[in-house]
Amino acid sequence: MSEHAFKAGDLVFAKMKGFPHWPARICKSDRGYKKRIPVFFFGTHQIGSLPPENVVPYIGNKMKYGSGVRIKGFAEGMWEIQNTPGVGSKLKVSLKLT
Repeated sequence: MSEHAFKAGDLVFAKMKGFPHWPARICKSDRGYKKRIPVFFFGTHQIGSLPPENVVPYIGNKMKYGSGVRIKGFAEGMWEIQNTPGVGSKLKVSLKLT
């Protein structure tokens, strides 16, 4: 189980059933999700909500999950998370390499 506390704007890899870990961003939610984390998927621009154990930080996992996937939208998603992480959001998003 993930012990990372995510906040809106964090860059992550999110795993939906039937798909590989996908580049995503934590969404701001007015619904007060407690057991699920709302995410915006780069490349497809879809929004979903996932259990915390299906979400991992982008930093530290790029080599593990960021290559070798040949599904439509994945390469575009990797480009967006690296070059335009704020796409589709009014939140200020920055890629912190800490």
